[in-house]
Amino acid sequence: MKLKIDGQEIELSEPTTIFHAAEQLGIDIPVMCYQKGYDYFTSCMICVVKDQTSGRVFPACSAEATEGMDIETQEASIKEARKSTLELLLSEHVGDCEAPCQRVCPIHMEVPLMIRQIMEGDLESAIKTIRLDMPIPSLLERYCNAPCENGCRRSKYDEGLAIRHLTRYAADWDIERENSHIPPRKAPSGKTVALIGAGPTGMSAAQYLSMEGHSCTVYEKAAKAGGRIHTEFDGELLDDRILAGEMKILRGLDIDFRFEQELGVGELTLDALREQYDAVVLTCGKTELEVFEAWGLAVTKKGPKVNAKTCLTPTKGVFAGGSVVKPGLPLIKSVTTAKTLATCASQYLNGLPVTGIYEKYNHTMGRLLDGEIDTFVSGADARPRLKPHELEFKGYLPEEAKSEATRCMHCDCREMHNCRLRDYSDEYGAKQSMFKGEERAEFVHVNQEAGAVYEPGKCIKCGLCVRVTKAEGEEFGFTFVGRGFDLKTAVPLNKRLNEGLEEVADLVVVACPTGALATNEKYEPLIPIFKKSDRKKQDSITEPIEV
Repeated sequence: MKLKIDGQEIELSEPTTIFHAAEQLGIDIPVMCYQKGYDYFTSCMICVVKDQTSGRVFPACSAEATEGMDIETQEASIKEARKSTLELLLSEHVGDCEAPCQRVCPIHMEVPLMIRQIMEGDLESAIKTIRLDMPIPSLLERYCNAPCENGCRRSKYDEGLAIRHLTRYAADWDIERENSHIPPRKAPSGKTVALIGAGPTGMSAAQYLSMEGHSCTVYEKAAKAGGRIHTEFDGELLDDRILAGEMKILRGLDIDFRFEQELGVGELTLDALREQYDAVVLTCGKTELEVFEAWGLAVTKKGPKVNAKTCLTPTKGVFAGGSVVKPGLPLIKSVTTAKTLATCASQYLNGLPVTGIYEKYNHTMGRLLDGEIDTFVSGADARPRLKPHELEFKGYLPEEAKSEATRCMHCDCREMHNCRLRDYSDEYGAKQSMFKGEERAEFVHVNQEAGAVYEPGKCIKCGLCVRVTKAEGEEFGFTFVGRGFDLKTAVPLNKRLNEGLEEVADLVVVACPTGALATNEKYEPLIPIFKKSDRKKQDSITEPIEV
């Protein structure tokens, strides 16, 4: 039989679904309630497509491809239908993608993951998590005003976690060892950037740009890096080894530092740098207006003229940010500005529209209901915040850091990087509040010594857990309980979660399209637990159904 999908013709020798036919053409149709190896259920309806020949709309995962179909998978009405489907699912979704601490962190570091890694004693992974988003952490975490700690949900119970000191503990451990972690770099772009100023903004922007594959040279008029850290902050917290350790990381990224080089003195002019480099980034701290004018830059009453959203000056290829634009920024804001600067400059260098940092869809649970804080605390250590004597000067010892880390309530979704509901909500521009009810459902967290953690508020009733546990022979498994709007998936007969998932918790976690079922990091299984990122691996060991 012959048919078309998105204008591409395909000839099929045997019956199959529209979804599988599209797959053969390399066309990706979104799906959440179907997985190879298990029966169709056709519940999520995110996979709808339209047959232009008949005008009918089908769920692609189960509808059979037939002769003469002319299938459209990306028509405007289909995209709008998928968006509405997602918004209905989001209207009853209970949980956060990112924990409050991560959301309020200006540089968006994945705080809960780092804390789990410290708790497990895995400092190698912890420092990788830190340096992926945070430059110069040993410097920064001595002076950061720690907005993440104010956002920590634990503060609703007693006191927020010592996130700043946990980060500093891992960062100090890293710079004091011989083979410090050098963040990964993308392939060389062939583009060059000159940065003026080696203060917090310049050092951070250079790291971000280098990680994007660009070649960076930093010019600094002083004899060493650090800028206003040396003049505006408590020098007793900083010794030479800290700055030297962070400089070792930056040089490990092939960043070239040139000290005692002042822009506008001698042959080092802005015009000369623009000739030599593909972009110039001004991070030189508070500077007099006459200096900018001498460099040939447009100015306002406050400093160089910049587009507030993109840090781009009217002079082609010249960006400015940090204290050079807004003096007196908190240190964490200087680093945040550096991230924006680097993103915008990198977009410019890569020939892309300069739009700044893209924020992915992020579901939020909102204000806690009565009693919910107790549910969160139940999965953490109830001890108070650890405050050893002279913590600011000496930092945490290893056993103290592990102890403080156990206080984390893990408010983030364990599967936020592998959640199809989040990915599709982002892709289709779905809005959490479109069908918002008067009151949300209560947050429930089921963790009963099983290989998986179950959060019913994130369940979309796709039925995959039901089909997986049945097909794999679990004695109790999962089933549907209740009717209508009260329908939910649960272990039947009031059995505990570990009784429903005795054998196949790993497969259920892989199958779940959201964070409703996630690997229990506190559980020690007899066999390895697959992660959702291993779906391809799992597919290879599960026989596909015949279609």
